[in-house]
Amino acid sequence: LRCHVQRLEGSVLALLHRDATCTHKMTSTECAVDAGTVRLHVLKLFEPAVVDGKYDRFHMLWLIDDSKGGPAIADDTCSTEEEWAGISFGDLLYFPELQSGAGEFEGLRFAGERSDELFDGMIPLLKPGIESIEFPPDIAFMADKKEISLRSAYEKPLDALLEIQGGRMSLADLYGGSSVLEEFWAKPDIYRRRTPLASEDDKWIIPLSECTLIETRTFDIDK
Repeated sequence: LRCHVQRLEGSVLALLHRDATCTHKMTSTECAVDAGTVRLHVLKLFEPAVVDGKYDRFHMLWLIDDSKGGPAIADDTCSTEEEWAGISFGDLLYFPELQSGAGEFEGLRFAGERSDELFDGMIPLLKPGIESIEFPPDIAFMADKKEISLRSAYEKPLDALLEIQGGRMSLADLYGGSSVLEEFWAKPDIYRRRTPLASEDDKWIIPLSECTLIETRTFDIDK
């Protein structure tokens, strides 16, 4: 089983090494770093991730299927679907209903790179840790290839995430002070899967058109 998981993760990294231009068949601007911005999308899932008290879906690879368009727009969010800008490789997606109290980041996912070869053109969602941020390897590799720091791309949206959750806590508060946060950004933690996928083919397909957009925030990447 571990070999299956390692092959899948290795295939993703191999694809990134082969093509760091972040393009796919549906849009021409698909890499957040290339666009100079990172977006934080707050979404409601089309159906619960927990089914009959079982957490099986949390051990699956989550894939966003946007082949039928963007999400429904909440009445108090936007007036038209034209305001939906899409999901780029490196964007953040936050699902408030996934928060159980275990950690500030359990409802957060990074948008991975769309792949026709590996994911049938869908967008993989990558976990970032729960109590503290652990950047997915694909995201760390992308930032390195684009010669930007993870801090320049993600410090502002992560602070905004804490604000959205309704608290007054900043990243510095969460990490126990500015000096500790500086140490984190000097050497950010990289996520390592602790629970293997049930199988290499075990996926949860999330139709984006059946999800609901609560809000999107856009942040410039510091140069």
